[in-house]
Amino acid sequence: MKISKRVRRGYALVLALLLALPCLTLLPAQAADAIEVDRKCSLTVSVEGNYDEAFEADLSEMQIPVGLYRVASVDAVGRYTGVGSWASMKFDSISSATTAEDWTTLAEEAYGLIGDNQPSAQEKIEKRPGETASAKFANLDTGMYLVAPETTFNTDCSYEYTFTPYLTALPGNAYAQTGAGDDSWNYGPVIGLKAERVQQEGALNISKTLDTYNETLGATTCVFLVEGRDDAGNVVYSNVISATLEGAGSTETVKLTGIPAGIRVTVTEVYAGSSYQAVGPDTAETVIVSEAALENIDGASEASVSFTNAYNGGNRGGYGVTNHFNLDENGLWDWSTDLQE
Repeated sequence: MKISKRVRRGYALVLALLLALPCLTLLPAQAADAIEVDRKCSLTVSVEGNYDEAFEADLSEMQIPVGLYRVASVDAVGRYTGVGSWASMKFDSISSATTAEDWTTLAEEAYGLIGDNQPSAQEKIEKRPGETASAKFANLDTGMYLVAPETTFNTDCSYEYTFTPYLTALPGNAYAQTGAGDDSWNYGPVIGLKAERVQQEGALNISKTLDTYNETLGATTCVFLVEGRDDAGNVVYSNVISATLEGAGSTETVKLTGIPAGIRVTVTEVYAGSSYQAVGPDTAETVIVSEAALENIDGASEASVSFTNAYNGGNRGGYGVTNHFNLDENGLWDWSTDLQE
């Protein structure tokens, strides 16, 4: 059955209004054929986008739990009625005038009504050889569903991935989604998630031990340069921190926080203190572990390095000046200095 030009213009308007959302499988009941309301459907949820190599590498290793909540039933002509905890929702207000903002509001309302409800179906998006990271849900009743992916960390918890919940309808319709093709109902549509990620932060502990000590000279200060680079070799973190010690066998541990998780940092003792010298290496490397990793990965521990100094026979004592460098909100280095008393 052909669709009139007037009806097709209506479909095009729906598509133009809703392109900002991945939930464009809903039609206001003007498809050529009636919906087979008792027919079972499937839904494939994939992760799509032009992501960088690191992003793609994470997606190839992650498992992303996704819950589907059936929030409305549908009749043969495409009218949706809220069910269960979603019975109060005004799905009957959906029309060609429904805007992207309206869809977002509906999805947020539906998500807020989940409460103690269990998903109608659950699967995990994962990468399989030669395929896009995806999950397939089968044996689903017709109706409208809230797609609710869970916040997920990559394998080392250096990045947190988030996905916005949204609404989609089963069955879908190719013409409404693409503006081309026939107007038949699709009982096995494929939809895509858009992922966002936020790099996590961690801490670095630097321990310094005085092997031997000259009490006459008093306390001594040593200074460490900390630099972190990304996989491309770009400096993404740089800072300087000092430790002041007094007494043979004494150990002082200083801590830096807010360091991007997952990066490898190089710690170099750039000043061992007047009349003191490093015993062993003056440089050490470690990888920053996020707070999320400490909570979720067995055996994870905060990044730490250690150094040892010894009295070298000199007769000069004194403290030092520590310079601090931090990236500001504009990506520029902010410098400050503290005089140790």
